[in-house]
Amino acid sequence: MQSKFRKPIHAGWLLVLIACGTTTYGHDEAVTFEAEREQLSVLQPMIGKWNGVGLQKRGGNARWGATTEWAWSFGDGHAMIHFTTEPGKYLSEGTIRPGTSPETFVLTAEGPEQSPPLIFTGKWADDGLDLVNNEAESDQPARLLIKNLADNKRLVITIQHRSPSGHYQQAAVLGYTREGVVFATRQRPLHECVVTGGEGNQRVMYQGEEYWVCCKGCLSMFQEEPEKVIAAHKARVAKRQQAEQGDAAR
Repeated sequence: MQSKFRKPIHAGWLLVLIACGTTTYGHDEAVTFEAEREQLSVLQPMIGKWNGVGLQKRGGNARWGATTEWAWSFGDGHAMIHFTTEPGKYLSEGTIRPGTSPETFVLTAEGPEQSPPLIFTGKWADDGLDLVNNEAESDQPARLLIKNLADNKRLVITIQHRSPSGHYQQAAVLGYTREGVVFATRQRPLHECVVTGGEGNQRVMYQGEEYWVCCKGCLSMFQEEPEKVIAAHKARVAKRQQAEQGDAAR
């Protein structure tokens, strides 16, 4: 199936324009990009590749193998998170962007058939995403509950339909286990992603120095403009250290 989503644009050009101070991408846009990245950072534990099973809860008892991959995406001066699922029985892919207020999000998703994108809105609550599609048809996902469990080793996506009476009914549950690296609970990542500050799982080198990235989107951004990414990373670390020193002095 041909995706309805535009391919992500490398964000290296974004960083070049910030550094050059052009009118195309100025200070306000840079602030917007960083604010979006910060708002989406609560979803960092979902980044990665996951393997699991899907269980039908309504209209049958089917069971199937399932995989999903979540990665950062940077384009047009904006930070987003993009995911794909196989097989796409309910959703085949989607892009999550920050909402208009803190801890709110908008998901634009593609269903299994050639139909208009499904739009979900919602917020971060109870350590997970609660997203609702108010325009869903009776056979379409009307609500998604997305949550990490077991020290971020598991990802569970609950898909609900809306009954004629307006009540939500479970349609399916997708349960995944993180592929590869097993993470322990830490206040700070063992290897910090140089792009987003999340848990890095792939080492990259630049001018003899070691850095880490958390997904293919961050790897692409680092390879495109490593010096700009490293500079932004060092600025974030310095800001965090300054804040920690201030807290310690109180």
